[in-house]
Amino acid sequence: MIFFDDFSEEINLVLGDVYSFIGGLDKPISDLGISFLDRFKVSMAGFNTFLLFPYWLSEGFDIENKKDISRKLSNLDVYGIMHLRIIDDILDNPETIDRNLLLLSNICEFKMYDICFSLIGRNENFMKDLEETLIQFSNAVLYEKQRYNYKGEITEDMSNFDYELMARKAFHLRIPILSYLYLEGSNKRKRNDFLLMMEYWATSMQLFNDVLGWKDDFNSSQITYPLVKVIQYLEKESLVYKGKAEIMDIAAGFIETDILENTLNLSLKYQLMAIDSIKSYNLYYLNEFFTDASNKILLNISKFKDKRENVLKDIIN
Repeated sequence: MIFFDDFSEEINLVLGDVYSFIGGLDKPISDLGISFLDRFKVSMAGFNTFLLFPYWLSEGFDIENKKDISRKLSNLDVYGIMHLRIIDDILDNPETIDRNLLLLSNICEFKMYDICFSLIGRNENFMKDLEETLIQFSNAVLYEKQRYNYKGEITEDMSNFDYELMARKAFHLRIPILSYLYLEGSNKRKRNDFLLMMEYWATSMQLFNDVLGWKDDFNSSQITYPLVKVIQYLEKESLVYKGKAEIMDIAAGFIETDILENTLNLSLKYQLMAIDSIKSYNLYYLNEFFTDASNKILLNISKFKDKRENVLKDIIN
């Protein structure tokens, strides 16, 4: 994104903080942590977006020491996405669990709470909100692992795929919102607006990623909304035997249907709802990011539509 350059200093400061903390841990945790972060921030699309989210969010709140607080909450965000990614890796490959990696995940989670409490203190209501956020996160992770693991059968849970539930895995983005709300003493309307924004944005991200990453998801037996739809289509039209769909069948199903475009249209719908939920607040960078994301979704809808139509024309001709 073009305006990442506007925050190059902030990005370097936050990464310096995180590298310094992880590098100060005992070996081999420190070496493992540095290596993980090196790979993570390069391979994960949108890493800087998550890092800068607290900075962009801060524009909508009237609080003191905004720059320092934004930096601390951006640290929290980095630790949060590291923790989430490690948990995902462990759940996907439990037979290869590295105890040191699990310990690193626990340390990252601890750092999140440490930053929270250093800013908010032991506020009883904040503690309840934080607990609820963590419960929702845990339930979403477990539900995904237990109910959306494809073993050749589209279950009732899969047929009624809850893509909104999956948005709650982005708990590390909710915590900065809660922190700002409590630091400002925001009213109920503002709380609802910002938490809804998070629900909408995270849902949009989930659906968008499900479209772009469908091959990896299918190969790892992780069912997603578009995969459910395409497998149901293939089996209903007797194009594959039940439970026998393979990667080329899935690709063919996406070519023959508008499932990917429909999923992206859902993603766009939630992205626009995120924009609408905070339109009355002074959030220039976050609004610009959401608008840019909406344009990218629209572009991908056109690409998928054109590609599908061209492939079908080639087949017909």
